[in-house]
Amino acid sequence: MMNAISLALTSPIGGAELAPPPWVPDANRYMPAATGTRWPAGFTQTYAAGLNYQCSKLFFGSPDYPANDFLIPFTGFGLTEGGNAPQETVNPNANIEIDEVFFIHPDGTEYPVLFGGAAAATVTAATGIVYGQVTLPVALPAWSVFGIRTVWHGTVGNTYIGGYRCQRHRGEKYWAATDLVSVQALASANGPSTPDRDPDAFYNTVGNVSNSQPLAYGPALILAKGWDGRPVPLVLADSLVERQEIAASADARRNMGIWRRWFDQRDPVWGSLVPLVMGGPGAKSVQELATSATLRWSMIDAIKTTYNGGKDIWTFAFDQSGRNDNNATASTWSNTKFGLVDRVKARYGAGTHVVGITLMPTFTSSDAGRTVAGFSVATLWNAVTGTLATVNTSIKASTRYTRVIDMVPAFMSDADPTKGPAAELFPLGNVVGHPGNQDGVTNWDTMKLPAAVPLGSRIMFEYQPGLWTSRTLIGRTDNGDGTADYKVSEIFATNVQDNATVLAHGMNSDFIHPALHGILRTVGRIPQSEKLKFYP
Repeated sequence: MMNAISLALTSPIGGAELAPPPWVPDANRYMPAATGTRWPAGFTQTYAAGLNYQCSKLFFGSPDYPANDFLIPFTGFGLTEGGNAPQETVNPNANIEIDEVFFIHPDGTEYPVLFGGAAAATVTAATGIVYGQVTLPVALPAWSVFGIRTVWHGTVGNTYIGGYRCQRHRGEKYWAATDLVSVQALASANGPSTPDRDPDAFYNTVGNVSNSQPLAYGPALILAKGWDGRPVPLVLADSLVERQEIAASADARRNMGIWRRWFDQRDPVWGSLVPLVMGGPGAKSVQELATSATLRWSMIDAIKTTYNGGKDIWTFAFDQSGRNDNNATASTWSNTKFGLVDRVKARYGAGTHVVGITLMPTFTSSDAGRTVAGFSVATLWNAVTGTLATVNTSIKASTRYTRVIDMVPAFMSDADPTKGPAAELFPLGNVVGHPGNQDGVTNWDTMKLPAAVPLGSRIMFEYQPGLWTSRTLIGRTDNGDGTADYKVSEIFATNVQDNATVLAHGMNSDFIHPALHGILRTVGRIPQSEKLKFYP
């Protein structure tokens, strides 16, 4: 229940704007302190000869309050992605040997992260968790970007896991060498990533171990003391929290996807929030906090009891899950989603504050996502008259949720409430001149565009009158004249007419996940005042 002061602030007399109730600080409570952390997931990788000592250099955003006394867990288990997600069954065949970890201050100073006072630690395969700690001489300033550099090794031929695709534009690196001294030298020089660990051909791609950008090992979570009392969401998540984006489009604080970006908006009234994301791509509600999917939960509960004096590292649950549980029978679909909420409440108490989120649809397209009219939607995914509409109605009516955010209208097109954001909503101007030499034979990988086009955009352009094709922008060099040269990931010999019209895709090619411009549009259309629902 809100007290009288809280009610006065959130429902002020005279119709003034809403504001959150006062935050109650607990500076000695560990809380999530880094944007963009990820659980190891996806697939195992094999230590190759001469490359079995490895080092990742990753950067994260800190909370909007000073933080110190960092607690950094590393795990020996990984999550599957896809059919059985988020079961914790993607595991190395041997322990991960951490040699050293460093906290990189924004001023460049590195501070050693120690494991029970030691620089090295062994993470037991499939079950292990080790906790690194570091206290800085002075608290990390609010809203900083800081780094974690992790060095580890294994035996050639054994496998290991990872969770991070390096984001080149943010200075992230992934090195590998034959021994500890050699990989330390690479890190000290801070040169480009080792080509085998970040090959150009696979940058910003998702797939399996043979056709995807390699995954670097790193922290599963990063927590710190200094919490100022703002809400901390425990997110029941699938790929629609983040996986719409891969690497090249991440913001300055490592955020990708609708919800990570929306939580981290530095709103002057509602503030930014650092989430604790529990799921991953492909996760189903029915498989979360169930068979083979409890190790993460045991870990956050162990932090609660061992380091936090019985206090959780989150303040409320945010249920984004359920889309991958789709079923032609609406009640089956809804009840599967609600079952996860029931398991969370069984674990943490019937009074657990849970915020529900309505689910987004899937489309097909007759014109590669160029126009809203070109989208089609099956009965299963129709958000107005179909199965999805019934499911979303049940979400909004369910007493399992303390509050619900209906995000579907923010995502859908204004022209047709059954269809999503098409490329026609995002005009970007024109190609400057033309890429390549217009012979239709010679491949090209760079095109000149207006400099305002965001890195990581998925664009489509009218390469010949009435004909359109697409590219993904994965690198950028500013020319200082209002244009920039963009490197593209799809390398073909397309003959492009001069000054071709350019649009940004609102959806990825699967028409399940929004692309960058669809994400940014949705983030901007969900009011930050919805954060009021995160309070009791």
